[in-house]
Amino acid sequence: MYAVKALQFLDKKDLKCAICLERMTEPKTLKCLHSYCCHCLETLMQTQGKLRCPKCGNHYELTKDDLKNSLLSCIKQHKLIPALKDHPLYILDENEEGTKDEPNKCPTHYKKELEFYCSTCKKSACEDCKYVLRCYQNKHNVIPMITAIDDFNHNANEVINTAQGIKNKLQGTLDSITNDRSDFEYHLKLCRTAIEVREKTLIKKVQEKSKQLISDLEKLYIEKKEDVDSQVKNIDTKLSKVNNVMAIINTMMNKPQETETLESHKTTINTVRDEILGTDFEKSFHKKNITPTFIPSTHLDEVMNTECIGKITTVDGMYKVDQHDEAITVTKGQTFVVTVSSLSESDACKLSATLSNPSYEKSATEVEYQGNGEYKITGKCNVEGDWQMKIIVGEVHIKGSPVNIKVESLGLVHTIGNISDYKEHYKTCKVADVVLDTDGCILVSSYSKDILKFNQSGSFVARIQVPQDVKVHRMHLMCDGHMVYTDIVGEFVVMCDDKFKEIISFGKGILKYPEGLTVNKKTGVLYVEDGEAHCVFKFNVDDGRLLGKIGSEGSEVGQMNTPVDVTLTKESHMIIADFNNDRIQMFDANDKFMRILVGCGEEDGKVLGPCGVTMDMDENIIVSSNHKLQLFDKNGVFIKRIDHEDDGLDIPYGITVISNRPRRVAVANHKANNVKIFNY
Repeated sequence: MYAVKALQFLDKKDLKCAICLERMTEPKTLKCLHSYCCHCLETLMQTQGKLRCPKCGNHYELTKDDLKNSLLSCIKQHKLIPALKDHPLYILDENEEGTKDEPNKCPTHYKKELEFYCSTCKKSACEDCKYVLRCYQNKHNVIPMITAIDDFNHNANEVINTAQGIKNKLQGTLDSITNDRSDFEYHLKLCRTAIEVREKTLIKKVQEKSKQLISDLEKLYIEKKEDVDSQVKNIDTKLSKVNNVMAIINTMMNKPQETETLESHKTTINTVRDEILGTDFEKSFHKKNITPTFIPSTHLDEVMNTECIGKITTVDGMYKVDQHDEAITVTKGQTFVVTVSSLSESDACKLSATLSNPSYEKSATEVEYQGNGEYKITGKCNVEGDWQMKIIVGEVHIKGSPVNIKVESLGLVHTIGNISDYKEHYKTCKVADVVLDTDGCILVSSYSKDILKFNQSGSFVARIQVPQDVKVHRMHLMCDGHMVYTDIVGEFVVMCDDKFKEIISFGKGILKYPEGLTVNKKTGVLYVEDGEAHCVFKFNVDDGRLLGKIGSEGSEVGQMNTPVDVTLTKESHMIIADFNNDRIQMFDANDKFMRILVGCGEEDGKVLGPCGVTMDMDENIIVSSNHKLQLFDKNGVFIKRIDHEDDGLDIPYGITVISNRPRRVAVANHKANNVKIFNY
């Protein structure tokens, strides 16, 4: 029948019949509100003759028809009793968890919101039924429903987040396995194709060689046949002579008068005898008595018995060449590094690497394990052309091997023609400086508001016009994409955005002839060379404040005479091109003079009128001076001259490193008004 849907306050055992101790079937409710199976009540009436409630002991005078109408009694009682009139009635077999449409409604007082929750016995209640709970009397932990919901949702979200993390991990692993399987199947197809191609190639080679051997054998047969035919013909001729003589002599028997004729035939026979019985005849015959013999290739047998056309190996997926190192370009003699990562974070040096080119010239490599699953492989190629670095574990190539390496020649590689041809303003002003743009192109300034852009092959890309009325002299590109440049018209420094719009200016009324400049990204200090003030000024790059100056006019150490360019080392040491003093000086991070790095002189390793100075990624110093471009180490030790005398450098000014692989530098060739690009 029907029962009150107050199951949140009941245990499962409350739904059992007290008579049969099983879950109630066709439940019937007595006036005392105790419920039993209809069958059990009927059986009880039959055995007792009357009905007595097994729980409370109340006696009932009922018939079978009364039992069938017990639902009416239940409904009537819920309507008559005020406390029960709002109770919803449900079939007992319905969902015992209550209605799902309104989860926050009390299943007993269905119009009421659930407001309380007992975290001890895990039950909830509304305002009307909270006293039904014995939790208060038992001093259970009863909290507001909203708090219980918040706590539950928080815990549920933690579980969901944990589950999501596990799901992502499992999905990532599954994707990796799927990709590995796809990669395996792809390489499986490649291997099958390679085996078939190899098989066909070898079969073709064997067939071609077989044809060649058969052809050689046929030639030998023809030679032998011609020789034998010649000998047979010779012998047949002699046999004919002998047979003729014998026949004629037989006819002359018993005729002494033919003595003279007999003597003639005797001479013929003796001549033939001398020819066939002589040693020369027999030697001539035997030396041409050759027999062809086929000798199988033992090397081929060895190969066929071992690897035959090849063998199958597996590539170790533990190792992988860094994506940026799978194909590289370097200059002749340049030391380079290839990075390999391993899935193992504790690994011994299991890799080996070899460098070779198509001419089978090999170079040494050095494999060094860096820890944390990373290898550094160092190499150097002293011959131009295409090389390969083969990296293997045991006999197997790792992923990304072989690394393709293009080795370029040293020296001048490109020349960007007359800069004035690309300008609109101040066409007579010549090139002053070059910097590397964020996209790898070269920006060129030439005392104009025109900044020209070229790619590294020397092709023109764009003409950029600075919005301000300026003459851009020297430039420096900052790591945030902003640029600072010196303006020789306004005699100050401008910081602009990537659209060349001015952000802030430095040194107005202080600078006299600003030239080279650089920014210390660690300290936020702007250094500006002043050719007329004979010093280096320092400014705060954020607010433009003057922070001080370095040096004074003179030729003593630490003094300057028309400084034109400045750069910084990794230790924040300043390297200054001291133009009229014909030297390169170094100051420490506290602005104190350290030493003269490069001194005055015409020979290589010395400078006259240095105009540009910069450092490359290997901390080498590049200096442009007078008609030279030279390379020094960070201590000023001369390494080499980058240009050649016939490259056309004529008073080179600003310089910038535009590539590390290959090592490449661009130079503003002032007097010739062009830009030269060198590999070094």
